[in-house]
Amino acid sequence: MVYVKRGNRAKGTETDGRGAVLAAAREAFARGGQVAVEVVPVCKAAGVTTGALYHHFGNRNGLLRAIVEAVAESVSTRAAEAMKASDDDWAQLLAGVHCVLDCCTEDEVRMTYNEAPSIVGLDEWRRIEESKTGVLLLATLTRLREAGLLAPWSLELLAAMVKGAIVEGAMTITRSPNPKKTRLEAGKLLDALLDSVRRR
Repeated sequence: MVYVKRGNRAKGTETDGRGAVLAAAREAFARGGQVAVEVVPVCKAAGVTTGALYHHFGNRNGLLRAIVEAVAESVSTRAAEAMKASDDDWAQLLAGVHCVLDCCTEDEVRMTYNEAPSIVGLDEWRRIEESKTGVLLLATLTRLREAGLLAPWSLELLAAMVKGAIVEGAMTITRSPNPKKTRLEAGKLLDALLDSVRRR
């Protein structure tokens, strides 16, 4: 059993311990990237022993990987929620894309997109991304194709190229000295790109 400290008492719940460590680590990561995620300070902020971190994540690298996966999952979840604001299939696509771009102006997401390849490797980062927002994009494009709203391109190729444009736009935002300005420009370019494959 791993104990989470709550003031002068400990609560023996593994879920709380893992969540507390991950939350503290994500805060540190957002401030300074992977170099800011130090075992002792993170555990102190989480109110747990270092043993809790090693129990739940194996080691510091396991914790960093968990941060990457959690941030990718968060972006995907927020994009899916943004899409629910409209019943129109095309509006849903744009809402999801723009939500992803908005997320890229946030410190935690910027750090993740920039440092994930060095944490988990480029191929693994691409796999993680593909399993999150990539799946969401493909499902959305499939609905649009079924509704007759896409030009008759190969769906697999279209999804790959649109995903590539989104990823490159996102990376440009995260590396920009003026993320908000770059985000607006990227949004306009992606709108134009998507409009070019819309069936009239």
